[in-house]
Amino acid sequence: MAVKFTNCIILATGEHEEYQVLKGNVLCVKDDIIVYIGPDSEAPFCEEIKDMGGAVLMPGIVNAHGHGPMTLLRGIGGGLALQEWLETAIFPIEAKLTPQDIEAGERWAVMEMLAGGTTCISEMYDFPMNTGKILVETGIKGNISRVGLSFSDTEEIPKNRFNECMDFIKDWNDPTGKVISEFCLHSEYLTKEKLVKQIAEANHELKRNVNIHVSETKKEHEECKERRGMTPIQYLDSCGLFEENTYCAHCVWVEDDDIRLMKEKKVSAIFNPTSNCKLASGFAPIDKMKNYGVNVGIGTDGVASNNNLNMFEELHIASLLIKNCCADATKASAEEILKMATVNGARALGRYDTGEIKVGKKADIIAISMDSPHMFPAFDIPNILVYSAQASDVIMTMVDGNILYEKGEFLTIDAEMAKADVEASLKRLYS
Repeated sequence: MAVKFTNCIILATGEHEEYQVLKGNVLCVKDDIIVYIGPDSEAPFCEEIKDMGGAVLMPGIVNAHGHGPMTLLRGIGGGLALQEWLETAIFPIEAKLTPQDIEAGERWAVMEMLAGGTTCISEMYDFPMNTGKILVETGIKGNISRVGLSFSDTEEIPKNRFNECMDFIKDWNDPTGKVISEFCLHSEYLTKEKLVKQIAEANHELKRNVNIHVSETKKEHEECKERRGMTPIQYLDSCGLFEENTYCAHCVWVEDDDIRLMKEKKVSAIFNPTSNCKLASGFAPIDKMKNYGVNVGIGTDGVASNNNLNMFEELHIASLLIKNCCADATKASAEEILKMATVNGARALGRYDTGEIKVGKKADIIAISMDSPHMFPAFDIPNILVYSAQASDVIMTMVDGNILYEKGEFLTIDAEMAKADVEASLKRLYS
C-alpha cells in the first residue's frame, strides 16, 4: 500500500548528506520504503492521503544506548554517585527481576519512546529474548544482546555466559529484520580478558556488532590504566574487539590517543548527556571526537539514571553541553545534533538503511506538530527541533511504513493492560 503525506515540511537529506527543508512538497511511502519526495503534481498514485496540518516530517530518532526494562526502577537512588547508586539502589532490585517484569518494563519503555519519536533502540539488559519479544510485538526497531560478564580468570563466573551469548546470537530470529541480535560486553571492569577475546573472535566470524560501556567514570578509566597499563579503549583494541563494528556508550574519559584509535578502527561513541550529568560522571569530549571523525550517536541510558526516555531533551542538553565545554557557541550546530540522534546512531548500530528521509531509505518517519506556542515562529527548522521541540510535540511515529503511534494513540499496544502489568511488577518488586 502507498501513502502520500501532504501539507507538511520535510526535513530531507540531500546528495551531500546536507539537510534540506522542503516546503510545498509531498512525501510518498510504499510498503516500508520512501519512494518519492517532490511536487504533488509529479507524485505517484497512492491509495491513502494524509494531510499533516503543517507538521514537520523528520527521520525517526535512534536511541543508541538504553536499558528499557529499567522503567521499573525510574529515578531510584537519585543523588548517589555511580558505584554507590549501582550497589545500594539498582542491583538489589535487579536481582528480583523476572522475565515477566522485563516484558512489562520494556513495553512501558517502548510506549514512552514511540510517543517521543524514537523508532529504533539499542537495548542492553538481561532476558534479551523477552526484550526482543516486546520489540517485535510493538513494531519498533531494536538491537538486543545477552550481556557479557565474567568475574574470574580461573573459572567461568557467571557459568556458561559465553555460550549463552553465542546461543542468543544464533537462536534469535526476527524474519522482518527489525530486531537484530548482537554481541555485548558490559564493560572492561566487569569482564575478564578471556571473555573479551572470545567475543572478539566470535564477532570476527559472525560479523555482528559489539555494544559496550567504556570510560564512563574517571575511577573506572584510571583503574583500568593501573590494572592493565592501558586505557579501556586501548585494552579492548589489544583484545581484537575493534576488528568488527563496535559502539561504545559514554566515552566520558577517553583520551586523545583513544579518540585517534576509535577513528582508525571505525568505533562509534554514544553520548549520554543527561545520565552523565545526573551521575556527575563528567562531560564526554564530543567536539574533539567529531573533529577526529569519530561517528557519534546519542542515547538516553536507562531511566534510573535519567528519569525519562525523551530524546528531544537529550538533543537540547547535548548541544548545550558541547557548546559550554568548548566555550564556543558555534559548536554543535542543530544539524550536527540532529544527525547524531538519527543517521549517526543508525550507523553505530550497523543500520545503513534508516536515519534519513531520502528516497530508497526505510520509512522510519516521525511528525512534529508546529501548533504549540513554543514552536512558533519557526525561522529555522533544525534549530527549533533541537531547542524548542518537546517529546509531546510528536504526533506520529512510523516504523517501516507502519504507523505505531498517532495523536496519543498506540496502535500496537493496549495501554491500560501495559500499565496494569507494570503496576503488578512494582507491587512485587517493592513490597
